[in-house]
Formats: sequence, structure tokens, C-alpha cells
Amino acid sequence: RISLFHNARLAGFLDGQALVDEFIPTRVPWARHLQRWCKYNPFSLDWISLARAILVLRKRRFDWAISGRPDVRNNFLLWLSSARRRIGYGFAGGGSFLTDSVSPDLTRPHRTDLSLHLLEALGVTSDRPEVRLRLKAADLSFARSYLAGLGIPASALLVGVHPGARIATRRWGTDRFAEVARRLVKETDAHVLWFNEPGASLQAPHLQRCHSVSLDLHQFLAVLSQCGLLVCNDSGPMHLANLVGVPVVAVFGPQKPEWYGPRGPQDRVVIRPEFSCRPCWDSCVFDQPYCLRAISVDEVHDAAKKQINRILNSEQTGVSSADTAELASNV
Repeated sequence: RISLFHNARLAGFLDGQALVDEFIPTRVPWARHLQRWCKYNPFSLDWISLARAILVLRKRRFDWAISGRPDVRNNFLLWLSSARRRIGYGFAGGGSFLTDSVSPDLTRPHRTDLSLHLLEALGVTSDRPEVRLRLKAADLSFARSYLAGLGIPASALLVGVHPGARIATRRWGTDRFAEVARRLVKETDAHVLWFNEPGASLQAPHLQRCHSVSLDLHQFLAVLSQCGLLVCNDSGPMHLANLVGVPVVAVFGPQKPEWYGPRGPQDRVVIRPEFSCRPCWDSCVFDQPYCLRAISVDEVHDAAKKQINRILNSEQTGVSSADTAELASNV
């Protein structure tokens, strides 16, 4: 029996995915996207939620507890769970809380591989599986009806553009994304879906075949799954596109794509590798993220145009998905 200890906000997202036998939701104070010291407010109700969840963990009497995050706080939670065997990474601190402190494989630095590497301590192969989200039939039906309501033909190529990112230093710039959208509409027959967060005031550029889309998470995923390509920042939507099998052109600034980049065989990252200050996480040591500002509209447009041409060529020649991935690796 496998239980997942997770952020309570992910409950709706994980429901119906048949990943584990049981979900144990909680609110971990230091995982909140708040100012550094606000995360450790002793009067926060998150501490009560966490304490209750820990009691649930202890009552389960787990044989194994695993955490793929190299963090002393997570290792301490494993120790509090009273699991007989506690597997994690101790190099960042808290190794004494673990029964199995695993050394990372530095040849595979991506966070996905970092987590999968822990399985080797359990004698399980850690070959990276291809994971896809299970989208509900009702959500997919909504997506088709929604797109038809926008006047988009069922045969049209859809290119998603998502200019947002939670972390300000990872936002390439709305105006720049708008210019990329303008060029793609002008040069191709594609329809552009300009994705906005629900309630956001930002509107899509006033372009023919460019549609403003603002939906809840489940509807967003369903509509996103109908796209042939997503152009975005280093952000959550980038990873969600991977989960629904949509290739991305991702603009990277302060973070390292070899650690957190998209993993699809057809994905492309636009980055200026000459900035040695990378990574700088949630803030920038300069007055602005020059690593992002140095990336031109031409670079992102060219990467997106190549992807669109690849998609159109594969449709015309009837190339299989495996062959398409091979073609993409050579673009």
C-alpha cells in the first residue's frame, strides 16, 4: 500500500490519476510561496495542519518513507513519521534522520532523476517512465466544445502562449510574447491560444486568430492537451504541458534547464548560457534578470517556427510519433 504525503492544494489535481492508494494532504508552512520569514510564522494555522498530518503518518506505522527533496526539513519529517526505513538525500543536511542516506547520481542532475534515483536504494530500476495525466472525458468534451465556440476549426493547428510565471524573475515579458504571437499568426495558419490565469486582467493581443483563454486547472489542462505547441516561460504550465504530451518552447533565465527543464523529446529551451550567475532561484542579485532580457524575440520566434514546421511536415508525411521525436531531436 502506497500513501502520498502532499500539499493540500494538489488534492483536486491528483484525484483520479490512480497514482497511489491513499492521499494524506497537509499544509507545510515552508512550502508556501510567502516571504521567507512569513513561512515560519509561529501563529500560522499551517503548523496545526502539519502536526495533525504527522499524527496520521505515525498511526500508519509505515515500513518505508521516501523523500526526493534534499532538504533537512523533509528528512526531519521522515524521522517524525516513525517509519522503520527512511530513504532520502542527506548531503544538504539531516542525514542522521535517515536510515538510508543516498548519494546523488551527478550524471543525472534533473530533479525527476534525483527522485527516481532513490528507487535504486530499494532495488527498483529507476528508468524514467513516460507519465501522462489522465484527463476526464467530460473535460476533453468541454475542450472541444470550447474551441468550437471560439470559431476554431477542428483541423486547425493550435499554438498556446502562456506569458505568466509565479516568480517574477522568470517572466520573459508579456510584450515579447505578444510579438511572437503576432509573427506566428502572420506567417502561419495556426490559431494562438493566449492563456491567462483566472481573474487576471491581462488580455490577449488584438490579432486575428488569437484567442484569450482563462480557465480553471482541469479545463486548462484539457484545452492545453489540444495544442500542438506551447510557448512559455520556465513555469508550471511548462511542466503541465509535458504531462499532457504537448511539446514546448520554454524561455529560461535564472534557472538551469538541466535541473528543472522540460523532458519531452520534442521540447526546446531558449537560453543564454553565458550567464555564470545562474542559478539564482526566486530572486536576482541584479536590478533585473539580464539573462532573460538578453533573449531576443527573434530567438523565441525562430524556435517556435521550427517546431510548427516540424509538426506540419510530420502531418503531411504521416510520420509516426516515434519518428517525429527523432526528427525533433535533429531540429
